[in-house]
Amino acid sequence: MAHISSMRRPALLPAAVALCSLLAVGRLALSALAFTTPVQPVQPVLRSRSLVARAASMRDSEGNKVREPKTFDASDASSITGSVTVEYKKRPFGVLAYAPSTSGKGAMIWKMNEGSRYPGDPQGQAFVGGAKQFMAVKKVAGVDVSTWDFWDIMDLLDDKILDNSAGIFQSSGSGSMGNKPAELPVSIEYAALKDVAAGAPVPSHGETSPGIDRSDDRFKDLPRDATIKEYKIPVAPANYQSQVVETLRSAVAAMPEPVGHTGPRYMGPSSLNEGSIKQMLQSFKNGQLLPMKDAYKLAIDAFDILVKEKTLGRLNVPVGKKVTVVGDLHGQLYDFDHMLSLAGFPSPDNQFLFNGDFVDRGPWSVEVMFTILAFKVWQPNGVGVNRGNHEAEMANHFYGFFGELEVKYEKRMTDLFAEIFRATPLCHVINNEIFVVHGGIPGPDPGVWWKGMDNQISFDGRQIQISLAEIENSNRFMEPNLDENPLMVDLLWSDPKGKDGYGPSGRMSSGIYLFGPDVSKNFMEYNGLRMTLRSHEVKAQGYRYDHEGQYPLITVFSAPNYVDKAGNMASVAVLTNDGTKLAGPEFIQYSAQPHPDVPSGAYAAGGPLHPETVAAR
Repeated sequence: MAHISSMRRPALLPAAVALCSLLAVGRLALSALAFTTPVQPVQPVLRSRSLVARAASMRDSEGNKVREPKTFDASDASSITGSVTVEYKKRPFGVLAYAPSTSGKGAMIWKMNEGSRYPGDPQGQAFVGGAKQFMAVKKVAGVDVSTWDFWDIMDLLDDKILDNSAGIFQSSGSGSMGNKPAELPVSIEYAALKDVAAGAPVPSHGETSPGIDRSDDRFKDLPRDATIKEYKIPVAPANYQSQVVETLRSAVAAMPEPVGHTGPRYMGPSSLNEGSIKQMLQSFKNGQLLPMKDAYKLAIDAFDILVKEKTLGRLNVPVGKKVTVVGDLHGQLYDFDHMLSLAGFPSPDNQFLFNGDFVDRGPWSVEVMFTILAFKVWQPNGVGVNRGNHEAEMANHFYGFFGELEVKYEKRMTDLFAEIFRATPLCHVINNEIFVVHGGIPGPDPGVWWKGMDNQISFDGRQIQISLAEIENSNRFMEPNLDENPLMVDLLWSDPKGKDGYGPSGRMSSGIYLFGPDVSKNFMEYNGLRMTLRSHEVKAQGYRYDHEGQYPLITVFSAPNYVDKAGNMASVAVLTNDGTKLAGPEFIQYSAQPHPDVPSGAYAAGGPLHPETVAAR
């Protein structure tokens, strides 16, 4: 049935949440940093003529002139009104520019991202952690840097890197101390200062969605900065049409036929069979792509199939037949090809369900993605495809798929794949028994979060269960967005935990939750299901029973030695209809295979093969 948001009653928050207080993020010591330069006390700043002249020519960390520079001293306790400590796991942190005091000392947040663009966004870390414009850097990894010269602090933060996965740092030191960039993860304490941001309102409460009564007794013991958001389930449009696809459709028809191409071609659905796809895979491994025109035609044909499916798809496995569920692949072509040699190709006897994260990080994401699209076009009813959290525009820009598409084809193709991913279902149910989803189970209703919420917190946040029909008819034709569609974020991003109830995730963004065995059991029991298969997390053996018992929840991960570093096995899960139920799963395990010397993350932002990196050489 269609969801009417005003009728969904907020769940009662138990005492376990109500009694929890804000906890400061722990500070981490950095053994690799040795601060040998003695710190000298800063004298009170005087507005002398020389300081006025210096302020007139002052620049921020990005080289831009600072208009109306601030005079501040974060070493002066009497000037501090409060502080917040944020732990950063990736660069950049989300601060767009820092500025010094008029003395040339200290560093203040001058500009920053006032939001998180998508769940887990590295450039939303500062915002999510509670940092605000005009806060001053007080400590880095427990070391007080408030009296240091501005550029010495900038060298330590090194907050200019798009992605250090390839070990390439884009900034160089400018300070006299010769500081090296702080190792990650790193905790930074920021100080809120008197009079610096005069007139800026200080919110007394966190955000509360319209229609939720903040004064309700159920919320009375929450911290004042707690955010309470309504759980929305937007309804899918009757028909989804993409102007991007329609424009490309006519452009592709006018493209000339490839000249001199000797490898496999895509000449329409009838040209696909097991033999032709095997040839396609072999040509990919030999470094040969589909011609541009063929690649566009295959992608558009796949879009035309996916766009007509429901947000929750359904696979039916006949008696005596089986289905193979494939977890994260992440562009690891040679491991993908090896898996197919073990598990077989899709067929009427062996349906396949690909469970998201086909792309990013691995340097053959293009080839893996086109193989999956070929499977889908070849057997549209026997191959299911679920969207993962990496089938999203921001992730694809950052982690490499869009950079790889631009290098191997052209930038225009990225818009087509953004539409393909928006058209991809979020989950499937197999034989009305098994729920298959990339991330996890629907989250708490309403969503509750506050800055100090730690991993010891667990609460029962859902009293009204979500039905499969609501998921089936929900709108997936968008990018993951907590405000518009928290259900999508839960299905793509959440992870299981051992303790009952909901708790905060370590994935760096408010609104992403961990869920306990009681949550998954309640969801399955309500919907007449008996098992959940999900992916999204590396497992040492390639799979793991995260929740056991009558309603098991199992993770299956299919990218061995993930990012060429993890050392994990991989697996796929096979379920067979024995005439009474889907038996299993049985797991086909496999190890990483040799591949050409192209590093994981090669096409990611800052990686050696990213188009911007290549252009800068």
